[in-house]
Amino acid sequence: MDTVRAVRASGPEYGFEPGLCLPDVAYVTSTGEQRRLSDFKDRKNLLIILAGEDCSGLMASLAAANEEISRNEGHVIAVLPRLLPEAAAWPFDVVVDAAGAVRRALSSGLNEPRLTVFVTDRWGEVVFTSKASRGDGAPTVDALLEWLRFVDQQCPECFPPEWPVTQ
Repeated sequence: MDTVRAVRASGPEYGFEPGLCLPDVAYVTSTGEQRRLSDFKDRKNLLIILAGEDCSGLMASLAAANEEISRNEGHVIAVLPRLLPEAAAWPFDVVVDAAGAVRRALSSGLNEPRLTVFVTDRWGEVVFTSKASRGDGAPTVDALLEWLRFVDQQCPECFPPEWPVTQ
């Protein structure tokens, strides 16, 4: 409850920042699958794109990098204000959010169709944000891949301990 109040108190233009967990939002993909963000809990790091009107270039680049994203236990969810013809070829979740419900839930009430990007760990904690509403430039795919690599390496159960146990 305090976290929700803190987010709302900072204003809708800021929404969820690193260190906060995203809410468990339900969505329907463009292929009709019903999902929730919690479906990926403890399994996948998420790259969530709340796309603006001009997002085809970024989405095409993410589609080309999908194998690398998967290698880093990542999953992309693209939330679009309207369906784009090329979206059928993208190998990740595409959500057509014409009414803006998903966008509002993930941006503390803001329904403006401008680019917002979240990278979360497998527990839903935000580790990176980029928001056009506050003047951030669009992140490159290479930068997003670096964040996914970083988050994946933070997972203590995925890598051996630094110090071997001796007996």
